Amino acid sequence: MSTEVFLTWEAPVARVRFKDERGIHILSADVRRRLNEVVGEIERLDDCRIVVFEAEGRTFIAGAQIKEFQGLNIGTAEALAKEGQRLMQRIEDLQPITVAAINGAAAGGGCELALACDQRIASANVRIGLPEVTLGLVPGWGGTVRATRLLGEHVAKRMILSGELLTAESALSLGLIDALFAAEEFTEAVERRVAQLYSGGPMACRAVKELIRQMRPKSIAEDYDREASAFAKCFSTDEAMEGSSAFLEKRPARWQN
Repeated sequence: MSTEVFLTWEAPVARVRFKDERGIHILSADVRRRLNEVVGEIERLDDCRIVVFEAEGRTFIAGAQIKEFQGLNIGTAEALAKEGQRLMQRIEDLQPITVAAINGAAAGGGCELALACDQRIASANVRIGLPEVTLGLVPGWGGTVRATRLLGEHVAKRMILSGELLTAESALSLGLIDALFAAEEFTEAVERRVAQLYSGGPMACRAVKELIRQMRPKSIAEDYDREASAFAKCFSTDEAMEGSSAFLEKRPARWQN
């Protein structure tokens, strides 16, 4: 496992930090298992009020480990989608306020993790989006569901159908990120936002999150099932294999009509 996940705890703030010697963070199966462990540790913290997801290096999270897609069939692909959905939902359901401090590229699974957080703060050099269609896939870890629910159908279509990685300015204008800061002041800006969030009453903040959670559409579980099924169906043809192979071989995909 080249990407490591560290949890630091200095009450009342927990920090989940991704670190990789290459500066490129990948949500491989091992990393997702470790992230699940970290989320479990946070769930057991008594005095945690804010969780910051952050990274060292060139990316926030560059996405999934594409090599892991190459041996999938419809059944294993659906299982992979549901496993990732459960992880992202677990992050969304954390009682503390969650902040994605996006310092670099957040693509695919990285964007999906950011969408699962309560707040998304970005550096001006960020590129963010859901490029799965360029691999012959659909976002399968809650990306289609959250993008539509949080940003609306029009923006979700723009993001997902184009596969475009948006600039930070475009992401801010669309509501994908909440605040944007110059790279040189990003770390300080994150700490200011953490302090601002900490100024709210603990019980009131928990109550707000719970109220909003209860207002979710009742069909959200069905939406996740449909998303996982759509992800799995991408493996019923050679399209997903061609897309992932093209990505790994650094060439344009050769799609069949």
